[in-house]
Amino acid sequence: MEECDYYGDSVSTLGERISVAREHAGLSEDELAARLAVRRRTIDDWEGDGAEPRANKLAMLAGILGVSPAWLLSGAGEGVPAPDTDPTSIDDTTLRLRLASELREAVKAHTLVQQRITRIADALAAID
Repeated sequence: MEECDYYGDSVSTLGERISVAREHAGLSEDELAARLAVRRRTIDDWEGDGAEPRANKLAMLAGILGVSPAWLLSGAGEGVPAPDTDPTSIDDTTLRLRLASELREAVKAHTLVQQRITRIADALAAID
């Protein structure tokens, strides 16, 4: 396992790191849920960034996946090696991570634009 910026906070999320580490460990969501004594839905929520594990579950999760809790939280420390970054050999996991990151950024930008549109519309309505 190696420290790598590929999984840093600016590139991937806690959920993505959990998912990558689970796949690297060869576990399904159901298997991981059983080992942690949680529901599969909980794993889905963590991997989808809809929720975060509590400290005790985070420590157990790191142990089961063979990574450090710090790596899960920030991408720093002992974790999963970065995939080959050669663009001619991009795999589905790498592509999924890159697209997910791009999608998150687009959703943030869309949300900001939508909030601006709402403020402008409210200001125009107040003028009338």
